[in-house]
Amino acid sequence: MMPALWTKETVAMRIRVIVFIAAVVMTGCVHLDIQKNIDALGRIEPGDTQAAVFETMGPPDLRNDINDRRFVVFYQTKTGKADGTTPLTALCTPIAFENGKVVEVGNDLTDQWTREEEERQRQAEIAEKARREAKMAELARQRAETERRDKIAALEKKVKPVPVSNAALNLKLYRQLRDLDPDNSRYQKKVAFYEERLVRQKKARQDRAARKAKERQRREWEQARDTRNKQLRHYTGNGTAEMAVHDMGSGSLYVWVKNVSQQIITTHPDYFTLLDSDRNPARCEISDSLDSVLEPGGISHGKIDFSREVQPGELIFQNRESGRISKLFQ
Repeated sequence: MMPALWTKETVAMRIRVIVFIAAVVMTGCVHLDIQKNIDALGRIEPGDTQAAVFETMGPPDLRNDINDRRFVVFYQTKTGKADGTTPLTALCTPIAFENGKVVEVGNDLTDQWTREEEERQRQAEIAEKARREAKMAELARQRAETERRDKIAALEKKVKPVPVSNAALNLKLYRQLRDLDPDNSRYQKKVAFYEERLVRQKKARQDRAARKAKERQRREWEQARDTRNKQLRHYTGNGTAEMAVHDMGSGSLYVWVKNVSQQIITTHPDYFTLLDSDRNPARCEISDSLDSVLEPGGISHGKIDFSREVQPGELIFQNRESGRISKLFQ
């Protein structure tokens, strides 16, 4: 039994020796690689190309890519083991590349470049958003312009057959056209023209309506003449003189003035005043036969002519001897 046990112990010892030797060899190799990196780093300078660095240094132990133009590589230059408290980068020397060339040796630009890249991306997103918004605004403007031109074309087609006499419709359509194209001098002139024409048409309608109303009033006045004459032909006055009137129509009156006093009175065309329905004096032609001297009981009579457009309101006879007497036509 003893020879077998001895054999196992011998084997175990041999294994430990082999492992120890391998560890020593590997440690030596690591130290050799680190020293190689340290020696090579002394030959790396800013401006060296990526290809030249990799040819000198070999593949990096770690690489941080920031973007297409920037990245940082790391070469181990310290002994030790990376763990939870010691990152691999702490055992390495960084080399920063930009646009394929070295810009920094020994200074880790990862954090700085990462922040710059994040800011660049943020600004790029802002710029892209602004570009999209500008594009959308331009598309909206183009749509609005197309719609505006389509509306103008439709209104031009609509206004073309409208006769000049229809000022209201022309004005409405040309105002819409002017609103769509405020700087268009043709639309401005059309609006001004039809505004003025509409005012004239409105005034003409008002004048026609006034004439029709006056004509209707005159007809009604003429139709009521018989009834009116029944009252007018009765003598009325003030105890000195009395007057009676007959409305002959078409701007003519026949007048009688009677002396009902015991004294002599006179009549004269200048003693008569005709007021229209608005209480304005009306121009008259008075017969000379009304220029008389009247004994008590005497009568002076004659014709008074005036414009047929005038509607009589009151006929007044007045002088110093007789005082004032009148006939109302209402």
